[in-house]
Amino acid sequence: MDWMWNRHVILAALTELGEKGRLGRPCRPDEVLDLERRLDVRLPDAYRDFVLRVGDGGPGHGLWPLRRSVRWADRGVYAPRYLATPFPFTSRVPAEYFEDLDEEDHYDEVLTGSMILAELGHGTYFRLVVTGSASGQVWRDEVRGERGLIPGLDFGDWYVNWLRRLGVLKGMPAGRRRLV
Repeated sequence: MDWMWNRHVILAALTELGEKGRLGRPCRPDEVLDLERRLDVRLPDAYRDFVLRVGDGGPGHGLWPLRRSVRWADRGVYAPRYLATPFPFTSRVPAEYFEDLDEEDHYDEVLTGSMILAELGHGTYFRLVVTGSASGQVWRDEVRGERGLIPGLDFGDWYVNWLRRLGVLKGMPAGRRRLV
């Protein structure tokens, strides 16, 4: 997937989306290093390369910017060592697992080692696993939608599939399986 993190290829494909196809500017290396230092993690390579070479966030209401994680870290949204603590799961987790954790739907405490990557609405998210044996994978978080936590592809394959689903990568190679 050498073409994958070519900013010009991605931007050309996203032009079909018009205004919704805009990406944020790529992160500077010092921004990424500072965040990694403060959160005591190294971002998964494919995601790290993406935010450094292609863009931060977007298109449209797509990927949340990494800079949002920086703001969350600054405000204390992530508990100390939240991302540094390994993600505890390696296979699908039924929604029932989360039922007794918190009456107010605060189940994030058990999803250490992951950060929200995108929101689909109605309490459904994509989470990037940052630490643990599933590091680099994107999981579908449908705990509130009662489907549970569903493992997925590594970030690079997930992103390719996501863009294909948007209809902007016609003819480009697909990942191993459909996720979105």
